[in-house]
Amino acid sequence: MSKISILLVAITFLFGLNQTKTDDQMKSKKVKIEIWSDIACPFCYLGKRKLEKAIKNLKAEDKVEVEWKSFQLDPSFPKDTSYSSIQYLSEKKGYPIAQIEAMCDQLEYQGKSYGIEYNFDSAKTVNTYDMHRLLQWSKKMNKSNELKEAFIHAYFSEGIDLSKHENILAIIVKSGLNYEDAKVILSSNQFSDEVTNDITEAKRFGIRGVPFFLINGDKGISGAQDDSVFEKVISTAIIDSNIDTSNLNGQVCTPDGLCD
Repeated sequence: MSKISILLVAITFLFGLNQTKTDDQMKSKKVKIEIWSDIACPFCYLGKRKLEKAIKNLKAEDKVEVEWKSFQLDPSFPKDTSYSSIQYLSEKKGYPIAQIEAMCDQLEYQGKSYGIEYNFDSAKTVNTYDMHRLLQWSKKMNKSNELKEAFIHAYFSEGIDLSKHENILAIIVKSGLNYEDAKVILSSNQFSDEVTNDITEAKRFGIRGVPFFLINGDKGISGAQDDSVFEKVISTAIIDSNIDTSNLNGQVCTPDGLCD
């Protein structure tokens, strides 16, 4: 075999390897969905369920990667303190009780369709910063989705006082995470930078309300949109097409206390 023939065989072999590697990379590539949300946001709970439903309907569980991002609706709320959420919205944010009750009734009705039992009468407003730090930590164990669900369920459905560390740690254990490690984090400032970075990133993107879903770094869904919106955007991202979602705005919660 001539030197030229050997060279051609080598090039063909290497090209085949590179092509196989490219094909494998294409197969392993997933749609990245980053979600800014707060535990004290009822529409974040609803949006989480809508996203999960869309992924399930599309049978896209192995095609989607979800990352939870930190966002605080009221970072100024005092730590180690809890307050009735309805009273908080009325007294601290100035909304009429009738308006708050109407919003709660609407959410309770919507939530039932997604297996959510909102219990606003027992929900307690707290500073969510420490829970965001724990959520950042839980990413290392690939347990952030489970912990997010546990926190938000405890807040809205069970009326658990999440200003108390013993209650937070009980949820940590139920979520399959290490009690002692979480206790150390709660007594320190660990993962504060990660929380701050997420909040800074939200400002850079102009996010003013949550939930906010960022698909593959460039397609945004603001709020708890209709189910069809989630399915359309995700399915389009999966086939690597383009769709303009910049003007899509659904139900969100904003730092002024209004969820609409």
